[in-house]
Amino acid sequence: MKRTKVAFVTTSLIVGGQEKVLVDVANGMNRKEFEVAVVLTKEPGALAKDLAEDVMVISGLRDGFLGSFLALPRMMGWMKQWQPDCVFTFGSGDKFLLGRLAAKWAKATVILSGLHTTPGPEHVGRSILGKWNKHLMGLNSGVVTVTSGLKEYLYEVEGYPLEKTYVIPNGTNTERFAPRPPSPDLQAELKLPRGAPVVSIVAALRKEKRHDLYLKATALVLKQCPQARFLVVGGGPSLKDLKYLANELGIAEAVHFLGPRHDIPELLNLSTVAVLSSTDVESAPICMLEALASGVPQVAPAIGGIPDIVADGETGFLYTAGNVEALAGHMLTLFQDSQLHERMASASRLRAVEKFSVERMVLGHEAIIRKFLPEDPNE
Repeated sequence: MKRTKVAFVTTSLIVGGQEKVLVDVANGMNRKEFEVAVVLTKEPGALAKDLAEDVMVISGLRDGFLGSFLALPRMMGWMKQWQPDCVFTFGSGDKFLLGRLAAKWAKATVILSGLHTTPGPEHVGRSILGKWNKHLMGLNSGVVTVTSGLKEYLYEVEGYPLEKTYVIPNGTNTERFAPRPPSPDLQAELKLPRGAPVVSIVAALRKEKRHDLYLKATALVLKQCPQARFLVVGGGPSLKDLKYLANELGIAEAVHFLGPRHDIPELLNLSTVAVLSSTDVESAPICMLEALASGVPQVAPAIGGIPDIVADGETGFLYTAGNVEALAGHMLTLFQDSQLHERMASASRLRAVEKFSVERMVLGHEAIIRKFLPEDPNE
């Protein structure tokens, strides 16, 4: 049987939630049915090394002095040669535009786009798609989103048909992320006091993630639980400002800025609570799914697709975005009530396995691609 050729198109496989999803989907697809390629307009990125050996990788289409002008003809040339049956773009912006134009020129049977961007304040009065991408939505066989809210937005604001929009919740690797005893070596490396509660936030250090609110909540928690420790996992442009704020708040000794890490499962196994502090923009954050799978209760704002992941009062707590006192209060509750913590930890693991596994996510993507392929007359 001839395998279906699927080309995923994005910018670069940097460390990010959307990029992790792409890698998991590309790796997980049934190789008896699908042949997979990943096309990157820029450099491969840190997550490219996690792709399976049989995934073809094409990168650097924007390289060179005239890269911006040559990216489209380069992509068109590759697609004309490889002849994908399905082109699946991931994300908005240039890859969304270039991938679909090249797919149309190469006469791909199926053109799909994964849109994971939740509208934020910067999108008020304008399209999240962009003028040209919105104009070209007719090229799409369909669109895949990660939340029902984003599906409704695409219909109500962008005018994209509901019947052509499909929701596939993000998933996480429930074998890699699982409840395990904390590593004594990692505890020693981070100089964590024995028995102290540990809070982790795994997010890029960018303004929209509002780590400043996390640090302010940390200051409140430390007044009642001075032995607690707080991990900040991720890199980004806000690092200097956040370190300055930690010093200003007098909490620097209790806060560990760890930068980007590749041992997130082990860090979560050290954690008592996993937190997010964003106030405006979140779709279906992978860090919350990883916490679920690891059996770590979550405290997160009730925005975007987070309420679809965090079951309030069951796997963790939702709070009104920006409410530092509520964030701190929920952390303290989970520190102090061991029975509640144990119940939420167990419920988190169960919810991840039943609703948010990588396997379910991969099957969803395979089914959408299959839906638009012509029937095989030999079957």
